[in-house]
Amino acid sequence: MKFNISDWVQGKTKDGELIHGFVETIDILQGFVTVNVVKSDNVEVIGKIVAVRSSWLKTVSDIAIDDAYVYQNSIDLALDTWDEAWFMELTSARKASEDAAAQTGDRSKIYKFPVNRLGQSA
Repeated sequence: MKFNISDWVQGKTKDGELIHGFVETIDILQGFVTVNVVKSDNVEVIGKIVAVRSSWLKTVSDIAIDDAYVYQNSIDLALDTWDEAWFMELTSARKASEDAAAQTGDRSKIYKFPVNRLGQSA
């Protein structure tokens, strides 16, 4: 099976609805994956868990976080959701990105001054 629990996936249901969500459970023997639907072309399915054949799904690639603003917004989200592990992962990755940018002279990925969520100086 090519999926793991909590992987982001997209595909179609048996009724042809386009779905985007994350894996809740995996039934290897039957070849089904249950998906918690976050987006769909059928609004009635959003927020529900649907069973989909694994062959009808594909994984969604991870988003590359390489911008200081994206890091900060993700860190804020980790704090809002009390996800300590994700917070620690993001802060250490941001620090590594800033260090690498400082060594190469690329200052575009480092905050020059404090900004608020609207992108304006504080």
